[in-house]
Amino acid sequence: MKFLHPSPKSSARGVTILRVVFGALLMVHGFQKFMAGHAAFAASVAAMGVQKPEIVAWLVIAGELGLGLLLVLGALTRVAGFLAAIMFAGIWFVTEAGKPLLTDKSGVTAELLIIYVAISIAFVFLGPGALSLDRKLARQPARQGR
Repeated sequence: MKFLHPSPKSSARGVTILRVVFGALLMVHGFQKFMAGHAAFAASVAAMGVQKPEIVAWLVIAGELGLGLLLVLGALTRVAGFLAAIMFAGIWFVTEAGKPLLTDKSGVTAELLIIYVAISIAFVFLGPGALSLDRKLARQPARQGR
């Protein structure tokens, strides 16, 4: 019956695994866009009708790389989760606005973006999990007299 009621330590380990894998995947997406070249990604953003595609392209690349790194390290996890949720909700709005959620195709329209938003929001509530810089810094006592 223990399996049905995991301990807080076990749950924290699960959150850590999810955080590291999710952050690493974000970094891979950002790295791919960066290596393909800002201009190429900006052109695809412009094709979607986005205003200021050069700026938006840099924001997405920086967001995926930077927020992904913060999540992998478990640094500012709740802030990174919040900002990632905003980024992915924005991408969802730009790429999927006006499309029905269910179509003749199997699955849900933009289901990966929906999952990304949900995972990002979950980190706002769950925090970093077991192994993280956030936990390490929170456990360090404040220095006296400085």
